[in-house]
Amino acid sequence: MANPHRLTTDQVLELIKAETGTELSATTFRGYVTRGQAPAPVEKIGRTPLWKRSEIIEWANNRPGQGARTDLPKSRRRRTD
Repeated sequence: MANPHRLTTDQVLELIKAETGTELSATTFRGYVTRGQAPAPVEKIGRTPLWKRSEIIEWANNRPGQGARTDLPKSRRRRTD
């Protein structure tokens, strides 16, 4: 029996949509994985990569929005009261 905590690409895309309301194409998600911007697969069955459900949920809920600059260091502004 398959592990219910391991997801195929299609299942990952369905979970992302359910968690965030955002639809991603399989190509976009694979690009994120290739560039290290999404969790890497935790195992493979044959040539099918599988992701851990909890990692996808965490990533989907905390990923930066469209157009966010992730290449810039976070500023450390001082509060002036």
